Order: sequence, then C-alpha cells, then structure tokens
Amino acid sequence: MLSCTFCSCVEEENTIEETPPTTEQTIEKFVITETKDGKIKTILEAESAVIDEDNKIATLTLPKVKFYDDGKYKSILIAESGEINMETNNVKAFGKCTVETVNNEFLQTRDVSYDAKKQLIFSDNDIKITRGNDVIYGKGFESDTDLQNIVIKKQRIIID
Repeated sequence: MLSCTFCSCVEEENTIEETPPTTEQTIEKFVITETKDGKIKTILEAESAVIDEDNKIATLTLPKVKFYDDGKYKSILIAESGEINMETNNVKAFGKCTVETVNNEFLQTRDVSYDAKKQLIFSDNDIKITRGNDVIYGKGFESDTDLQNIVIKKQRIIID
C-alpha cells in the first residue's frame, strides 16, 4: 500500500482593506433657505436628505418647498421624494405632488420640477387644478409658483 501525503505551507497574508472615502452624508430634518436682497425666496424642508457632495445633489425624503414673493408666503409644493441641485437650487419632486396656494388653489400631479432661476414649476404628467368650484384637468403644465400665470396643455374644464 502506497500512501502519499502532501503538505503545503502557505503563509497567510493579512490584508486590511481600506474603506474608500464616502462623499455622501445623511441629514435628518434637512432645511435650506434661499434669500434674495435679504428677503426669503424659498424654504425647502425634508424629513431627511442624503447629500452627494461630488455631484452637488441632495436626495430628499418627504420634501416641502415653500415659495415666497418679495418675502411674502405664496404657496407650498409637497412631494413623496425629490432631489435638489445644491448649486442651482433646482428641485425635482417625485411621486404624488401637491401645490397649495394662499388663495386655496390646489394642483395635483406627479413628478414636478422647479427651475429656481426662472421661478417656474412644471410637469408633463396629468394634472388636476381646483379653484373654488372649478376643476381643470390637463396633461402637462408650466406655471409661476403661485399658479397665477399657468399654461395647461391638453386641458379640460369642469365648471360647477
């Protein structure tokens, strides 16, 4: 009977892997206030935000954007999630979105964008605007933040 035993000795090399530096941070109760000439333009609040410093983007949970005109409150945009470009202050709101103005006008849609430079909100999705007893339906819109100058694409109006 022939028996062969092989024995090998391998020296284990202990390698410590370095954790790559992260460029993200999470902030609870996130708030950004934008002003112009000492007067509030917008206040963005979110339950939390994940900041991507490399891309200058904050991913938001339950964002609310309050819009002001010459320091006076005009409307609020509420969404399920969103993101803000930290350099331009442009906001993309995702999921169900509602805009409510001080005049008790309501806009409901999905996926709204806000252009901070032009101070416009817009979407290409189905919309419903309620003004008193009047209801306007459409697909796509572009408006100022208090829904006073609004362009509705493919609109249908129901007057009570």
